[in-house]
Amino acid sequence: MRVIRRIKEKEWGDAMQLVWRIFLDFNAEGYTSEGVYNFYQFITDDVLYMMFKQGEYVIFGCFDDDIIRGVISVRNKNHISLLFVDGDFHRQGIAERLVKELCNYVREEGGQFYVTVNSSPYAVEFYHKIGFKNIGKTQKSNGIIFTPMRFWL
Repeated sequence: MRVIRRIKEKEWGDAMQLVWRIFLDFNAEGYTSEGVYNFYQFITDDVLYMMFKQGEYVIFGCFDDDIIRGVISVRNKNHISLLFVDGDFHRQGIAERLVKELCNYVREEGGQFYVTVNSSPYAVEFYHKIGFKNIGKTQKSNGIIFTPMRFWL
């Protein structure tokens, strides 16, 4: 049975390992070495981990028999920072369920009226499918390619 819940501190390492593995499988090919390096630095940053421990950086996971299959995180109370699902579990509704859970959290805890994301090229179609709209052109910053998007709650 699949369960979506906030990850626990002891699950941080597994979550970030999943993110890194899926990033390499589905995103890294289109990035420069600078972009890959900067992404890795982001997910292994001690400051990010401390923010997570203090509840300032929230991560939800989708667990299948206690195995993490996908994650979504929010920063600044309404910005999706990471959304990654194990490749063997793509197209099974996990990412959409994670986004819905995060939107509920943002509404209830953050009091925000919209959610933003800087979508990777790989995920643009998914975000459009679930109702996100572009709010800017595709950009490249520090080797990271993204399209800024917003979803009104």
